[in-house]
Amino acid sequence: MKNLILIITLSASGFLFVNFNIADGKGPASKEKMIEIPDDVQAVIDNSCYGCHNSDSRNDKAKKKLSFDKLSKLKTYKVVGKLTDIQEIIMEGEMPPKKFVKKYPDHALNDEAKDLLLGWAKKSANKIAGK
Repeated sequence: MKNLILIITLSASGFLFVNFNIADGKGPASKEKMIEIPDDVQAVIDNSCYGCHNSDSRNDKAKKKLSFDKLSKLKTYKVVGKLTDIQEIIMEGEMPPKKFVKKYPDHALNDEAKDLLLGWAKKSANKIAGK
């Protein structure tokens, strides 16, 4: 019985310690706030992505898939997943959609913009994942 009480007490103490660290920004949750978007990458996102991929977008499907303004609020593993998705979608040429680019050609991603986004997404995913 004494062992059981000791285990419960230690577990509760450990849980309180972990919660305290997360709440003060020094625990594991602090990594999810470390998404840096350089100005040149932000310019590409603003021009070609943000119109559909933000919380206020009328495109429900796009904002559900990715909302740049909520990216830093996601759990670490989800952020890494979203950044990996960005890389795959850009390499496959799926974004911005061809139908959209046909209507708004100035929002197309040129090779330089693709390389910039790919490099940023890969570097950020690796940094957040601790690689």
